[in-house]
Amino acid sequence: MPRKPDATLEGRILNAARKLWIKGGDDALSMRAVARAAKSNTPAIYRRFRNRKQILRALLLSAQDDLYKVVQHCNSAEEIARAVFEFALSRPQEYQLVTAGLFARLNEPQPNFEFARKQLAQWFGGTPKDQTRLTVALFAVVHGTAMLLISKTVPTDAEVDLREVLPITLELLVRNRAIYWPRA
Repeated sequence: MPRKPDATLEGRILNAARKLWIKGGDDALSMRAVARAAKSNTPAIYRRFRNRKQILRALLLSAQDDLYKVVQHCNSAEEIARAVFEFALSRPQEYQLVTAGLFARLNEPQPNFEFARKQLAQWFGGTPKDQTRLTVALFAVVHGTAMLLISKTVPTDAEVDLREVLPITLELLVRNRAIYWPRA
């Protein structure tokens, strides 16, 4: 009698992979480690996911979706930027997965970046393409600040300064966007 497929295995695999990623990053994620953490075996993992890249892609899409849930109800450019910043600090490994360039390597769209461009176009006029530079500038400020805090490469008293300067910088970029990017 053939074995019945385990309907919960794919979820267990992804949960195990997520936990491994959060705990140890890229180095912790091997097919064997995922199998062990999912309480399964390596061949069963390969039946669900052809390779490690497919597991990473599934994790990436899940993290992107989680980030989208955070930003989708924001009502301003600054609010989107602050939401991304808080996501980065509260879920640093997943944030790093989202921003590690994996989408570029996987030839996938960047849904949260595109969402931000569309929202900025709706709020400020023009097309999403017109809002690319503002979106990039906001992301650069948020990402740089978040990574400095995540990596703990700044003195503790500078952390307070970084957190205080971020909203001011975001507001200045948005308020002065027409000066920096007249077509936007």
